[in-house]
Amino acid sequence: MMKRSIVVSSLILYLAVQLSAAASDTGTLTGKIKLTKGRKNENSIVYLKGVKGPFVSLDQVAKMDQKGKTFVPHLLPVQKGQEVIFRDSDAFSHNVHIYWGKRSLFNQVQGPGQNSEWLPRRTGEYLVLCDIHREMSAFVLVFEHPFFAVVDHQVSEEFTLENIPAGMYTLVVVREERGDLKEYEQEITIKANEVNTVITEL
Repeated sequence: MMKRSIVVSSLILYLAVQLSAAASDTGTLTGKIKLTKGRKNENSIVYLKGVKGPFVSLDQVAKMDQKGKTFVPHLLPVQKGQEVIFRDSDAFSHNVHIYWGKRSLFNQVQGPGQNSEWLPRRTGEYLVLCDIHREMSAFVLVFEHPFFAVVDHQVSEEFTLENIPAGMYTLVVVREERGDLKEYEQEITIKANEVNTVITEL
């Protein structure tokens, strides 16, 4: 019995050391996305390219609102398998029609105050439309990892990504331009146990 207790205690100690070592090999990225004159003051998405897993799944629900005949936010990043809730905050009905390429994946009508739930099961770019109000559109970007953020330029230019494994990556800024998504890339280095800073001007 004593021998088994020693083995279990040793295993727990080993796992604790491994988790501590893994945590010490990560860094934080803080940054600013500055928009030059003439660019629309809409939100951007930033994410890292080249991060290797495994990854911890996000447990919070992502939300997109239908308000004033507009999807808010217009660009929404989520992790694969993360639940997305669409809410109708207008006084009239909308629908949520989601496309992956030309393939229709989800189509749900909802009345005022109602919600629709959707669970993305593959990574990629999804177009979201309201067939009742043709002027309404949005994009949901689904990632394998949790290293992404929304930059709301009407509030702040800043973003923060935490617990990034140390290494060299590509920082990608996503913007909608003339109805299509455009990406801007920048090479960065994440140093362990440091707050790494980057400033991008578009």
